[in-house]
Amino acid sequence: MAIAAQKYHPVKVSYAHPTLIGIVASAVLTALVIVGSRNLEHFDSALFGYTIASVVAFGAIAFRYAIWLQRPATRTYFRRGLQLFFQRKKFAANAGNAATTAATNLVAQRFIFKRGTMRWLMHFLIMWGCIIAAAITFPLVFGWVHFELEGDLGYRAYLFGFPLSVMQGRDVFAWIVFHGLDFSAVMVIAGCAIAIHRRLKDRGAIALQSFLLDFTPHLLLIAISVSGLMLTASSLWFAGYMYSFVALVHQATVIMTLFFLPFGKLFHIVQRPASIGVELYQKRSQEMPQAVCPRCRTEFAGQMWIDDLKKVVGDLGFDYRMENGNTLQDYCPRCKRIVRGLSYANLPQAQEKVFVGGRADEK
Repeated sequence: MAIAAQKYHPVKVSYAHPTLIGIVASAVLTALVIVGSRNLEHFDSALFGYTIASVVAFGAIAFRYAIWLQRPATRTYFRRGLQLFFQRKKFAANAGNAATTAATNLVAQRFIFKRGTMRWLMHFLIMWGCIIAAAITFPLVFGWVHFELEGDLGYRAYLFGFPLSVMQGRDVFAWIVFHGLDFSAVMVIAGCAIAIHRRLKDRGAIALQSFLLDFTPHLLLIAISVSGLMLTASSLWFAGYMYSFVALVHQATVIMTLFFLPFGKLFHIVQRPASIGVELYQKRSQEMPQAVCPRCRTEFAGQMWIDDLKKVVGDLGFDYRMENGNTLQDYCPRCKRIVRGLSYANLPQAQEKVFVGGRADEK
């Protein structure tokens, strides 16, 4: 059984549609900033640089995500995940599976815990440190949340201009809220320290790493965290000494990181939630009719998954058709190895026939 010649044609990427999506995303965020801050009434002009960088970065993230979805495999998983999730008869079960996947893989990071305790602790500290910092910083920067003094020691929080409960300035809860960025900075520094130590010692990581992709994100996060802690130290213990300079350094590092986010390794933070749809796809495909290997007659994968795989392989320009009318994807993993081995074993004989035939033609 011979396999047809394998061809590959690079997938053409269209930038027009992703560019439009990025512009719309930036426009929507700008509108939310204006509306959420009550027509910029609660917007702090000192944070204008952070806001502009956030709007541009958000558009770039939407642009990069749209390009990522153009990849045949990503597009197939994304569409199938949405299609399976919104099945009426299994919507409740799908929602439960998605919630379980989000809790175990995204919140608890259990898939990394299997690779090692320190590696899990590293990801957990960096992820939750960044999430806590983002949840505090962006609403304050956009003017969605602001505080007003009420009484001698009380602060009332406002969300989108609507009043919330009053926090007493000397309460433990208020102290934790006001120092939330400091706690997140310590978490990020600890996680990045573990990551850098691993990349300097682990032979597997050393063989594959590069400074731009693997060290730069951690150094940027450390710079943000350290400069943020310096702002707190300057205001609490040093009477504001060099506060303006440190604030400019902190702003510069934050803006650099925001611009690095869409096109660097940190982009996997945006990609990771898509794994919910992938796991749902895999679970539902096991419940559907299974594909049968034409050689050993065993069921080995969902027929829907095999059909999608054939389409993705075709979209990539690969041709695995065989003389018997099947494709290599129709076979189970064991038979696939056997078929490929037989094809490689018969290749020298086929080349010899072509060579002998060529000499005969010349004579």
